[in-house]
Amino acid sequence: MRDHNTIQRLATAELLLLLWGWCGVGIEPDAMAQTPPSPAAEAALPDLQAQRDSAEQALSRLPAMTARSKGSSAEQADPALAERRSLLQQLVQVSEQHLDAVRTLKPLRQRVQDADRQNQEWNGFPTPPPYPVLKVDELREAARAMALTVQSIQTRLRMTETLADHAEAELKTVQGRVRQLSERLEGLQDNDKRDGLVQERDLAQLRERVEGARVAMLDAERQKVQEQLAEAKQRVALLIRQRDLAQRQAHFPQEDFDRIAKRIEADRQAIAAELERAVDEQSLQRQAVAAEEAKLAAANAASSVSKAKAREQADRLARLNGVVEGLRLRFDNANLHVDLARQLLDDLEREGQIWDLRFATTHGKLSLTEERDAATKLANAAKQIRGRKEYGLQQLMMVGSRISEIENRLAEAASSGPPQHVQELLYAARHREDLHRRLLQRTDALLEVIENWEAEFSQREQSRSLIARLREMWRNLLAVVGNTWQVELFTAEDSIEVEGKVITGHRSITVGKAVTALAILIVGYWGAGLLARFAERQAITRFQLDPNVANIIRQWAMACFFLVLVLIALMSVKIPITAFAFLGGALAIGVGFGTQNLLKNVISGLLLLVERPLRVGDVIEVDGIRGMVTTIGLRSSTIRDMNGVETLIPNSHLLERNLTNWTYSSYSKRYALRIAVAATSDAQRVRDLLGEWAARHEAVLKEPAPYVLLEDFNEQALVFTVQYWTEIGPRIDPAMVASDLRFVIERGLAQAGIAKK
Repeated sequence: MRDHNTIQRLATAELLLLLWGWCGVGIEPDAMAQTPPSPAAEAALPDLQAQRDSAEQALSRLPAMTARSKGSSAEQADPALAERRSLLQQLVQVSEQHLDAVRTLKPLRQRVQDADRQNQEWNGFPTPPPYPVLKVDELREAARAMALTVQSIQTRLRMTETLADHAEAELKTVQGRVRQLSERLEGLQDNDKRDGLVQERDLAQLRERVEGARVAMLDAERQKVQEQLAEAKQRVALLIRQRDLAQRQAHFPQEDFDRIAKRIEADRQAIAAELERAVDEQSLQRQAVAAEEAKLAAANAASSVSKAKAREQADRLARLNGVVEGLRLRFDNANLHVDLARQLLDDLEREGQIWDLRFATTHGKLSLTEERDAATKLANAAKQIRGRKEYGLQQLMMVGSRISEIENRLAEAASSGPPQHVQELLYAARHREDLHRRLLQRTDALLEVIENWEAEFSQREQSRSLIARLREMWRNLLAVVGNTWQVELFTAEDSIEVEGKVITGHRSITVGKAVTALAILIVGYWGAGLLARFAERQAITRFQLDPNVANIIRQWAMACFFLVLVLIALMSVKIPITAFAFLGGALAIGVGFGTQNLLKNVISGLLLLVERPLRVGDVIEVDGIRGMVTTIGLRSSTIRDMNGVETLIPNSHLLERNLTNWTYSSYSKRYALRIAVAATSDAQRVRDLLGEWAARHEAVLKEPAPYVLLEDFNEQALVFTVQYWTEIGPRIDPAMVASDLRFVIERGLAQAGIAKK
C-alpha cells in the first residue's frame, strides 16, 4: 500500500508538471508536423509505441477479466486486480508523456540552433539610428518578459530534476523488492503460497516497469526543458543586445510625444466621464441601501401571533437580509469604482508628468542635478506604487475567496433553485474582482513607465565621462553644503514698525547666518588687531606716547571694537538682538556675578592708566613679590622677579594692597654694606680705602659719590658702613653689585694687611 501511495503521489505531481507548460515558448503543431524526428528519436519511438500499445492491450483485457469474475464486485474483492489496473493506466500515461517529449526534442534543438544563429548573425537594425524611445520601450518590455520566462523554465527544470531523483529512488526500492520476491520463490515448494508470491512478484515487476518508464520519461522531459531554457537564453541575449543598441542611440521625436499626450488626454476625459457616472451610481446605491435597510428595520419591528405568520415573516426577513446584503455589496462596489476612477486620474496625471520629464531629459532641457532629483522622487513613487500593488493583490485574493463562498452557496441551493439575491451577490463580487484587476493593470502600466525612465537614467549615468562625474560630485558637494547652509537652528522674534504700527514676526536663525556672522566677527577682529598695532607703533614713534599708555589704549579700543563688530555681524545677516533674549534674566544675573571681579580689575587698570602709580620697567613690591613691571594689561599686570619668574597680578591688587614702587620718582637707589675690621686698624686709612674701592665699581654712581661711615667701635672691632648709589634697571642686579663690592673689599683688606672681624 505504501508503494501504491507513493506511485500515486508521483503520478499526480508529474501530471501537474505537464499541465503547467512553458510560458510563451510553446511548440507550434505545424512545426512539429513538418520536422521529422531525429535518428535517435526514431529508434526510441517504436519501443515507446510498443510499450504503450502493450500496456493498452493489457488494460483493455482487464474489463473482460473482471466481467468473468462476477462484475465489479470481484475487482473490489481483489485489491491486486485494482492495483494492476492503476499501474497499467500509469504506464500508458507515462508512455504517452515520454512519446510527446521525444517528439518535441528535435524541433526544440532546431529552434535552439536557429536562435543561436540568429543571435550570432544579427549585427544591427535594418533602419539607421536614432531609434524612437517607444521602440526602445518595446524591447525593454520584451527583454523583461523573456527574463521572467527564463526564471520560470529554470524553476520547472529544478522541479523536473527533483521528480527524477524521487523516481530513481523509487525505482531502486521496487527493484530491490522484485529481487527479494524472486529469491523467496526459488526455494518455495508450497503451491498455494507460490501462487500468491508469483502474483505479488508480477505486480512488483509491473511497478518496476512503470517506475523505469517514469525515470526515462523524466529524463526526456529534463532534456526538453533544458533545450527550452537554452532557446530562451538565446532569445533574451538577443533582446538585450537589441535593447542596448537602441537605447544608446534613442531619440524622442515631437510627434511621438504629441501622440502620447493625446492618448493620455483621451484616457483622462474618458475616466473623468466614468467618474461622474460612478458618483451618480454611488448616490443611487446609497439611497437604495437606505430604503431597504428601512424596510428591514420595519420588518424586524413587526410582531406576529400565529405560527404561520411567524414563518412567513422569517422568510420575508431572510429575503430582505439577502437583498440588503446584495445592495451593500453594490454600494461598496460603487465606492470602490469612485476610488478607482480617482486613482486612475491621479495615475494618468503622474504618467503625463513622467513623459514630460522623459521628453525634457531626452532633449537636454534638465540639468544633471534636476535629473537626479527626479530619479530619487520617481524611485520613492515606485516604492509607494508597489506597496499599493501588494494591497491590491491581497484585496483580489479576498474577493476570490468571497466568490468561492458565494458559488458554494449557489451549489447548495441548486436543487431548489438558487435565490435571486445570491445570484446578485455573485455578480457584484465578480464586478468587484474586475475593478481590482483593472486597477492592478493600470498600476503595472505605470510601473512599466517608471522602470523605462529609470533604465534610461541608469544608461545615461553609466555613459557619463570621468570629468562629468567629477563635476557632478562637486555640484553634489555644493548642494549638500547649500542645504546645510539653510538648516534652521532656531527662530527669534523680531518687531518692526510700519506706518506707526508695530508688527511682530519671527526670523530664522540658520547655519548660514551663524557662520557668516562668525566669519565677519573673526575677520573683523583680526583686521582691527592689525590696525590697532599699527596705530600703537605710530603713536609711540611719532607722537612720543608712553608705550604703557599706548598699550592700554589699544586694549580698550579692541574691546570696544569687538562689541561694535558683534552688532555689525548680527545686523549684516539680519539676526535680531532679541535672538539672545532667551538667555533670560537668570543668565544676566550670573554674568553680573561672574564679571564682578573682571569689571573691578578693568576699572583698576583704567585708574592705573590715569594715576600712573607705576609704569612698565618700574621695580615694585606687592604681596611679598618684588620684581620689574613688564606689562600693564586691561585686567592684570605682569611682574618679573630676579629669578625670571613672571607673575600676573590683578590690577585691583595694585590699588588695594600695599605697593612699593622702588623706581617711582628715580631709578637711583642707595644700598649699604657693613664691614668690621680689627680694633687696632687705622680708621682713617680704612675709610679712605673703602671709599676708593666702592667708587671703582662701574655700577656705582659717581654722583652722589659713595661714602663711608664709622658705625661703631669697641675693643674687638671697628664697624664701617659703605653707602653707595646705583640705578635699578633690567641689566643691573643690586645683589650682584653688593657681591662684587664684597669681593673687592675682601681682597683689598688682605693686600693692605688689615685684619677682618
